[in-house]
Amino acid sequence: MKKVFLFLSFAALGLISTAQNYNAVLIDYQTAKFDDAKKDVDKLMADPKVKDKAETYLWKLKVYSEIYADTVLNAKYPNILPEAIDAFEQYAAKEPDLKLLKVDGTRAVSLLYNQSFNYGRNYFKNSDWAAAFNSFSTCQKVSEFIGKNGLNTNGKYTIDTTVVLYTGYAAQNAGKQAEAAVRYKSLADWKIGDKDFEDIYKFILDYDTRQKDAASFKKYLPVAKELYPQDMAIWNQFDMNYMSSNSSLLDIVAKFRTDDAAGKLTEDDYITYAESFASPEKAQLTSLDSTQKVNVKMASADAFIKAYNLNNKAGLYAFNAGVLYYSIFGDLDDRYYGLRGESADLKSQRDAVVKQQQEVGSKAIEWLEKGYNALKAKEPREKSESNSLNRTVDYLANLYVWKRDKSRGSNPKDYDAFDAKYKLYDSEHDKYKP
Repeated sequence: MKKVFLFLSFAALGLISTAQNYNAVLIDYQTAKFDDAKKDVDKLMADPKVKDKAETYLWKLKVYSEIYADTVLNAKYPNILPEAIDAFEQYAAKEPDLKLLKVDGTRAVSLLYNQSFNYGRNYFKNSDWAAAFNSFSTCQKVSEFIGKNGLNTNGKYTIDTTVVLYTGYAAQNAGKQAEAAVRYKSLADWKIGDKDFEDIYKFILDYDTRQKDAASFKKYLPVAKELYPQDMAIWNQFDMNYMSSNSSLLDIVAKFRTDDAAGKLTEDDYITYAESFASPEKAQLTSLDSTQKVNVKMASADAFIKAYNLNNKAGLYAFNAGVLYYSIFGDLDDRYYGLRGESADLKSQRDAVVKQQQEVGSKAIEWLEKGYNALKAKEPREKSESNSLNRTVDYLANLYVWKRDKSRGSNPKDYDAFDAKYKLYDSEHDKYKP
């Protein structure tokens, strides 16, 4: 019995000794003497007997978080935050069940969360984006810890949308594009679709385009379309921009033909293709020969025609298709006049060009007249529509006078019909000028 008694006595002394290690910091902490409490903690961190204990790191977290939250002391110890975060991480690693923290440490976690958010918001208001990002990043880290371990009154949660959004904004404005993309994508993964969040999807798609990240782009484009269907034209343009940046123009034309044949395309889809083919970037055209360039224009005209077939009230669609054929007609005209000479070969080449002009000119007339009828019937017209209608009559006059002259002496009936059309449209020159 005596030996047991001595053993218990030594054990009791050990407990008292351990408790005494924390007495000083406990008293200073409870009396809000945080400057002194920091000195106490620093002594504990230098004590080999307790420096590696979870309780020591928890005390460091508690004291350092109070200093971080105090603007005066924070200024005195400018590196207090990384030390507090380190203590936070070290404690969690040593005591994964957070037993001590849940009993007497949640205030420290709350201080880190609230104060890092407040600091971040102040930096944000002052456009100090780098500092704002650093503070919000800390807040996000703490928030994720709180949510994962259910340390708030509402229990566990996965994402703190406000904090993540602020962190992303700050990163974007600080030029940390990759950091911004990570935050925005974490929001997009939850399909958060409030009106104020639409721009993050635009950022993601633009970022993925620049990064040539096909998998990510294809993941988030359908989400954007699902959440904001009213802006389908915008999402289609992003889709086209991605293809334009990562595919050749001929590959995009081939995709258009495939999607069209499969019946996948909507009116907005057709217009996206049409506008892209009508005004491609110069770099995309440099590798194309003249025939390929004509094929791109034809694809654009075809896309405008398909859009018009779905919405025949949109006179501009028909007008644009007609203009594209008119442009091809003009290119052929230039080629014709470049074939000067009396040789049989040159005459044969000119005849071949005229044959092409007859076909293309007829297509231009067909779609310009459809555009003319649709635009003329519309009241009121927008300024762009009136301008297009005004141009239409001039283009039609030019085409009909060409056809008239080509039929001179060979087909009097056609000559008279073309001449009548020419006079009709020529008489309306500037009639629709807005």
